[in-house]
Amino acid sequence: MARRKLTLQEQLKGLRAAVRSKRTPPQLREGLRKRAKWLIEQIRLVRPRKRNKKSFSKRRVRTNQ
Repeated sequence: MARRKLTLQEQLKGLRAAVRSKRTPPQLREGLRKRAKWLIEQIRLVRPRKRNKKSFSKRRVRTNQ
């Protein structure tokens, strides 16, 4: 059975849950926080920014029929 690749968002969700968990050893928490910070930066680089597009296609031209 093949292992499923997790998206960056899924990895970040798991890291945040691990940091909140009381079962996580204190020695790991700092490393998990660093990894979460790195993942956030990677998500920002990968995610395309939303831009306001001014489109002329919305303008309707009336035709005489």
